[in-house]
Amino acid sequence: MAVKPLNERQLFRMKRENLEKRINQYYAETHDSEAVLEYGMAVLVRNAIVMEDYSFICKDLIREIFLTGEPSKKMQDYCLYFYDYFDYSDWEIVRKRLFKHKAEFSELTRPIRALTKLVRAAAAPTFDTVDDILTMITKNDTEERKANAFANKDRYTFLYKSFFEDANGKKHNLTFRHADISKSDEEFYSLLEILTKLTIFEKDGTRRFTEIVWDDCQKVTKFLIYSSKLDDKEKSALAE
Repeated sequence: MAVKPLNERQLFRMKRENLEKRINQYYAETHDSEAVLEYGMAVLVRNAIVMEDYSFICKDLIREIFLTGEPSKKMQDYCLYFYDYFDYSDWEIVRKRLFKHKAEFSELTRPIRALTKLVRAAAAPTFDTVDDILTMITKNDTEERKANAFANKDRYTFLYKSFFEDANGKKHNLTFRHADISKSDEEFYSLLEILTKLTIFEKDGTRRFTEIVWDDCQKVTKFLIYSSKLDDKEKSALAE
């Protein structure tokens, strides 16, 4: 049976090992390099928002596409986002394959240079960010409440709920779990805007993520109250 394209649930919810395996399998059967690059872009956004590590997903495959694949407009548009995937000599090969000269490269990539910094692996949040988040959300609390929050930081979970319109104007949402909600609104907007450029997401033939519904996007903090009466499955459900 032919492998199916990845959907948004897989790209934004699947664990790293299975996700990487699924993308590699899709390419092995389809050789659809443009879809794989868009998958990579979606994962870059996920990695920039969540505290789990999704850096360098399918690094070898994406390097292969840029170093040996037929040059395309999409490769030109996305190459700078994947700059960290290459050492200097390989990056120079990519640049020369995709652009006639340095001036063309500079001109075409200048508008996104600031944006690409948001998805750099070095800028990706880790679970150490929890301390920064707790400092932010308790800044107006008493010292006692602040101390209590840090003493119980393993009970906190943070979500970022984003909302979009599809090509028919119908609203839908995408929730990022374990999100670094200490990011600024401007950073979140810039990252979500990347998703509006991607064409891989469809439902019933209708393109998703065509426009951000910014007024509905929100940062959410949950404090989990554990009970010995709850089994592991129920505790996990509370964290959803």
